[in-house]
Amino acid sequence: MKTLMIILAAACAVAAYYFGLRYFTGLDLGFTPAKTYVRNLASKLLHTEVTAAQEAGSVPQAASQQTV
Repeated sequence: MKTLMIILAAACAVAAYYFGLRYFTGLDLGFTPAKTYVRNLASKLLHTEVTAAQEAGSVPQAASQQTV
């Protein structure tokens, strides 16, 4: 139990340090490419699902024009 508390406290300290450094410096610290990749992947997957549903005729045209 003591080890678990130490690990959780260390993880919280690292997360607080990262977000504090990011907040006070205004830097992104290297995660922009990962965020962009995930956002583009989600957009492509959403487009694929909507297109397949339209071709099957199960989704009306107006409902497919959602913004991500």
